[in-house]
Amino acid sequence: MPAFHVNLDRKSYRRYIRLAMTPLVVLAIHLLYYLINPDNRLWTLGGILTCKEWVTDLTITFIFSWFIIEVSIGIASGLERWLPWVNSPLARFVSQTVLTLGASIGLLMIQDQIYTWLYPGTPTPQEELESWQFLIVNLIVSLMISTFHTGYFLLSRIKQSLEEAAELKVKTLELKGVALQAELQSLKLQLDPHFLFNNFSTLSELILEDTHKASLFLDKLSKVYRYMIQNTRQDLVPLKDEIAFVKAYQYLIQIRHGEQVQICFDINPDLLTKRVPPIAIQLLIENAIKHNRATYAKPLKIQIYDLGNRLCVSNNLQPFPTPLPSTGLGLENIKNRYRLLSYEIPVQGSDAELFWVELPLFDYSKP
Repeated sequence: MPAFHVNLDRKSYRRYIRLAMTPLVVLAIHLLYYLINPDNRLWTLGGILTCKEWVTDLTITFIFSWFIIEVSIGIASGLERWLPWVNSPLARFVSQTVLTLGASIGLLMIQDQIYTWLYPGTPTPQEELESWQFLIVNLIVSLMISTFHTGYFLLSRIKQSLEEAAELKVKTLELKGVALQAELQSLKLQLDPHFLFNNFSTLSELILEDTHKASLFLDKLSKVYRYMIQNTRQDLVPLKDEIAFVKAYQYLIQIRHGEQVQICFDINPDLLTKRVPPIAIQLLIENAIKHNRATYAKPLKIQIYDLGNRLCVSNNLQPFPTPLPSTGLGLENIKNRYRLLSYEIPVQGSDAELFWVELPLFDYSKP
């Protein structure tokens, strides 16, 4: 394929297509003109006109036919921005018809002046009648071009709408599937015997040792479960609610692990009104604890901080000598929810010392 075709943009390509269709318009004009007046003297001038006159006549006709195509399509495209069909069909139809006819008349008057300059002389009544017939033919062809372009445009919009509706339906089904998966994972976490056993064992020990701390532990535990139950079906929740939930979850972690696991927050208060998928931060914290060692000598440090319009959750890398098997469902679920909510998705990265995930923040309940 030639190089200029590779670099040709879509708009220029369509212009070349219209230029290639110009001979068809020229043929349509002459065919319609012949049907209106088959006895016109134009059809008998082939033996009278010189080759130069024929070339001049065809060139002028070709150029003005191309102008008519460009003007008719340009008017239709311009009106679509200022007066779309969906807003006022009648006003659009009248406006497009009047502008197309007016522009075509203007072009034909210029063409008539050029012919008058090339072929001076006083036209006979027969020639004036033929000029009016030629004008009417050109106006009909202009309206046909405009109608064809509008029909093609409307069919394209209908096709696009059907494709978008189908895509939206598929996306809705996918979103329901991911939401059900997230809800199922949350319920599994709530009913995980190991999770329940650890927390209830801790609670029973606290009841014997420190009833006040046991009361606080039970309060935080109830908040964690309440948040999970209330928000598993939500697409997005305010960041301040998610942080409050994480801090309640942090208390459970501190009671169980002490200073072995340290969670630090550094978030601009102005960002707390933004939104994130529910339980996303908690899943990242859970993954960090699951896959890294945590001791008093080398605590696991989890940092939650903002990067402008993104929230970063990072932890130092302290993998177990024998790594635990990972399904990756937690992080994959977060990414899938983001894909269905927005074009932005979480970004994960790591180096020799840190692992981090950046979560985009949204301004509204629906991005």
